[in-house]
Amino acid sequence: ASAAITRASNVALTALPCTPIYTILLPQFPSFVFPTMSFYRALNRSLIKNYVNTREVVPWYQKEQKLSALECWYKDNVYPLWFKYVKGPFERYQYEHTVSHLRGYGLMFDDRHNTNDPVIERAIELLPPDLMIGRYRRIMRSVELNYRKTHLPVEYQNYDPMIPYLAPFMEEAKFQMQEEQELLRFNPWDRRLYSGNTTGMGETTPHSAFTAW
Repeated sequence: ASAAITRASNVALTALPCTPIYTILLPQFPSFVFPTMSFYRALNRSLIKNYVNTREVVPWYQKEQKLSALECWYKDNVYPLWFKYVKGPFERYQYEHTVSHLRGYGLMFDDRHNTNDPVIERAIELLPPDLMIGRYRRIMRSVELNYRKTHLPVEYQNYDPMIPYLAPFMEEAKFQMQEEQELLRFNPWDRRLYSGNTTGMGETTPHSAFTAW
């Protein structure tokens, strides 16, 4: 009897090569108990199919945004008063306060950028010697003035601290980093974080980011 069952199963397997093995060995169970495709794969396919059918050629953030009647009324009647009496004076006060603080310590606004940022770090490396030395001396002077609880003399505060001397080098740093990533086929998802003395966030020297300590 066992030999006959074995021969019958072999014939069934050879006769139905595309039939799943569980439908031959366990015919008493219905087909929905052992589905041929996983639930998550079927769900993923259906979601992708619906997304392809419903997605738009032009993204929503590139379309012209039409304001409602209430938003138009707010823009024409309320926002000018808000900007004139609240937002504008506050932003002006904040700007003047920042300028006064920078002049008091002899700093430029670009001196306060976070040097652990990959773009800022690369931009500082691209600075010519005169700008790099001037930046270092300004920072050291401000630290000394802070220790002494004093400020720069008034006759040395007549300058514009908002000149963005670091801006062109920041743009060059962005182009360099983008070119390196394209040549290396780098993707942010593929980077190794916290490997050795670097974080993988883009710094060029070990221990240059506080998260790598």
